[in-house]
Amino acid sequence: MGITLHCGDCLEIMKTIPDKSIDLVLTDPPYGIGFCSSWTNRKERLQNDKLSEWQNMLEPMFKEFKRTLTDIGCCCCCCGGGKTPVTAIFTMEAIKHLKLIQTLVWKKFIGLGWRYRPSYENIVILSKDDKDYAFYDTTKKCSNVIEGINQEIPRYKEKSGGYDDHPTKKPVNLMKHLIKIHSKKGDIVLDPFMGSGTTGVACKELGRNFVGIEIEPKYYKIAKRRIDNTMENLL
Repeated sequence: MGITLHCGDCLEIMKTIPDKSIDLVLTDPPYGIGFCSSWTNRKERLQNDKLSEWQNMLEPMFKEFKRTLTDIGCCCCCCGGGKTPVTAIFTMEAIKHLKLIQTLVWKKFIGLGWRYRPSYENIVILSKDDKDYAFYDTTKKCSNVIEGINQEIPRYKEKSGGYDDHPTKKPVNLMKHLIKIHSKKGDIVLDPFMGSGTTGVACKELGRNFVGIEIEPKYYKIAKRRIDNTMENLL
């Protein structure tokens, strides 16, 4: 199994990936909301997460997704939800380049707040062809609502005096759920916003090849360590 990790700007690094070589793009990009966690006292900001930066990133990002995906390859992008209309903005740009297959709702927890407490995120599924695309679930029970997988909340590590994980880390089981639906063993999965490496961990556990890109060196190091420590599935 091949694992290739890059530390740098994904818009530049993706240009080096050959045409039609990626079977699945599975990623959790910035949402354009100026994220600052309300769950902890950490106040760091994510790169390219201001609304203007994020919107400027979308067009070149989707162009690279379309170029690098195989003809039946899918793109699964987490893209927020709630009162900020980033899912709508994201989707309107996405359909200029790819076909919209489905918008999933991931029911992740009951969030904080007094009115309409946030408890879900959207995941947009895209492909080049809205009729012929990779789909490997044979249960006939595959819903567009994902339940039973809760969001993981980063915890403060007393020994290290800080947080040893990404502030918006997705659960491994969420990524495994999507990988199983839209790829098969031996396929190549790309995550251009790798964060702390959850998609890479899921790929290694499921026998997929993985290409990960992360712009922030500290998260790249965490991702590399997590993926290196994951047992490879050779079955």
